[in-house]
Amino acid sequence: MTDCDFSSDEASNAFTLTPIGRIASDYPDKFGIPRQPGLASAAQATLTLTPPFDDPLSVRGLEAFSHLWLTFVFHQSPTRWTPLVRPPRLGGNVKHGVFATRSTHRPNRLGLSLVELVKVDTHHGVTLHLRGHDLVDGTPVLDIKPYLAWAEALPEAHSGFAPAPPPSLPVTFSAAAETRLLVRRDGDSLRELIRQVLAQDPRPAYHKNAQNKPERRYGVRLRDVDVRFYPTTTNGIEALHIEDIIVLSSPT
Repeated sequence: MTDCDFSSDEASNAFTLTPIGRIASDYPDKFGIPRQPGLASAAQATLTLTPPFDDPLSVRGLEAFSHLWLTFVFHQSPTRWTPLVRPPRLGGNVKHGVFATRSTHRPNRLGLSLVELVKVDTHHGVTLHLRGHDLVDGTPVLDIKPYLAWAEALPEAHSGFAPAPPPSLPVTFSAAAETRLLVRRDGDSLRELIRQVLAQDPRPAYHKNAQNKPERRYGVRLRDVDVRFYPTTTNGIEALHIEDIIVLSSPT
């Protein structure tokens, strides 16, 4: 199996899509982003619409909805795609068809995310304040649609190989990490964001599955910090321990 490119016939039938805005996000990098929206409710973002889509009339009535569907582009994923992928949910060892997964390595690199709408700001153009997202900083957004619970919430639906949310790991903080958080104005919200993101265990599947693995250190960027952590096991219970929080720019 090899990566696939579009044929000349396919390219001639292509559509041109124009981003209507871009995301500013708590996630500077792809590593660490929860693999579905809603898993880290503390994650904050803004979507700023760009001209000519930043007319306040374009979002009139949107504030009446609590959640939105965002159609976006996985702009940091490769343009080449493969028909088979290895879902992290299955440990990275089992292959499924790309259209049977939510892999980022898709023919058109399109993503769909359900996010909470916190506020609509139309004082200078249009900026939507969001929460509980799974979008990397700079993500180009193609469309916005309001979420309709009566039409789109189907709890009896089958969810294939992902029938329930992934398990969460305990997360502990060192004294040094706690001290870093105490001096920040956003310390409480950052702490909760770190806990929610790390509880999803962002480590690569092949690291988790490795036998007799040495103790590895990891770093995940959130907001303006690099969170340093490593796995621990106590009485057979695995956890992730926050060793330190390194500020990469001025504290928020």
